[in-house]
Amino acid sequence: MTAVLGILNKQAVAIAADSAVTVGGPENHKIFNRANKVFTLSKRHPVGIMLYNSASFMATPWETIIKIYRNKLGETSFPTLKEYQTNFLEFLASKNYFTNEEIQRSYFASFAVNIIDSTVNEIAKKNKGLFDNPTDANKQKFIELLEQNLNSLKSTWQANKNLCPDFSTYSFDSFKLFSDVVFEEIINNRFTENGFVLPEPIKDLVKESVYNILKVKENISNHTGLVFTGFGEDEIYPQLIPVNISSVFDNKLRYYIDEQHCVSISDSNSGTVMPFAQTDVIHTILRGIDPDLNDTYLNNFGTLFNKYNDLILNAIGDSNPLLSEQIKAIDTSKLVAEYASMNQQILRENYIIPLINAVSQLSKEDLAEMAESLIYLTYLKRRITNAEESVGGPVDVAIISKGDGFIWIKRKHYFKPELNQFFFDNYFKI
Repeated sequence: MTAVLGILNKQAVAIAADSAVTVGGPENHKIFNRANKVFTLSKRHPVGIMLYNSASFMATPWETIIKIYRNKLGETSFPTLKEYQTNFLEFLASKNYFTNEEIQRSYFASFAVNIIDSTVNEIAKKNKGLFDNPTDANKQKFIELLEQNLNSLKSTWQANKNLCPDFSTYSFDSFKLFSDVVFEEIINNRFTENGFVLPEPIKDLVKESVYNILKVKENISNHTGLVFTGFGEDEIYPQLIPVNISSVFDNKLRYYIDEQHCVSISDSNSGTVMPFAQTDVIHTILRGIDPDLNDTYLNNFGTLFNKYNDLILNAIGDSNPLLSEQIKAIDTSKLVAEYASMNQQILRENYIIPLINAVSQLSKEDLAEMAESLIYLTYLKRRITNAEESVGGPVDVAIISKGDGFIWIKRKHYFKPELNQFFFDNYFKI
């Protein structure tokens, strides 16, 4: 896990990230505190990139990919940050040595297995004895339940029309052509060898369910968040564009732009704080209340409101059936939503807007200090509570401004700068 953020105003953007990286799975993992998550995207122009979640793309470290791109970019610049982001993704899609066919199928197999296993586990959880006694009747019952769950899964994701750009016109026939060999092995390992013979329609249903999830914008599967920020040649105020990217399938890049968290500084939006990954502490400071605690208050309010209605109904009893029915028909969810809206308005007026107004006036030095402090506070909370210390290590901080470009404020090195002067001498020669 990690914590990264950008703080933007008309002068500059401050970016900061911790150094923690988690290696391994949920059962057996280790946290290291030396990961690099902030990079210059160009050696000569005011653009940078941050990353969170996965540190690699299809087994290749993002640091390697970014630095290969940076060398290829050279002195080239673009009018807008959006064009830098587009050019980077085009570069990524064009380099098949990151994503040869064997790697693509291997990563897709993991993606499909996670979906299939979660579906089977859900059935097993609700039907405790189904697998303990593998009779013919139980096997048939499992296949029936599998069909029901897969139909539900397929319908849910098929209704989602927010598709990844490269998959908006991708057909099911093309999907099967590339993935059939993978599904054959998965179905054999997960079902056939365990005595479950899936009819062909069920096999197709498995494929359709995975196909519908593959196409849509989602963040439940393993992915990397790439955050592009800085200035294009024609932009006088900084921008920030987050991209969610996970894999390549059939030579198509599975990514989407996180439109909800894009930031464009302008005369009507002069300051913004935009955190990513572990955002709870930063949002607590921005909003004046812990997000989880706020949700708890809203849930408690709704629960108490319903109990209040029940008390009124008990008081009325059988004396007025018509009034009882009218009370039962009251939609309390609308009142809870109104209560939440009122609270949100108070938070905006008393916490969010004053803080953002202050951010819009901060100097470059203050932006950097604020960025570092917010990351450090996230680390501090993890350290002094029982939570896993998944944010930690040195905090890397940089300022990107139109006039000065990308300036490191704090940066860890794996080598001693005074012993490696040649590195700095050669930096702009490559």
